[in-house]
Amino acid sequence: MYKVTGTDPAGRTLAFACGTDEQALEKTWELAGRGFRNISVADPKGREMSAIAFERSLDFDYD
Repeated sequence: MYKVTGTDPAGRTLAFACGTDEQALEKTWELAGRGFRNISVADPKGREMSAIAFERSLDFDYD
């Protein structure tokens, strides 16, 4: 399970559980679009990284 965290515009830190890396990536995009900041992702092994680093670590083909 992936855990996506971010700080909303009101300053609250919220966490979201995602079952796959693709869902986690989409959640980071959604949160950024909603004005969240300090978005990070923890992978199933517990390694935490920024949303940008997480996106770069995935080997997705963007068509």
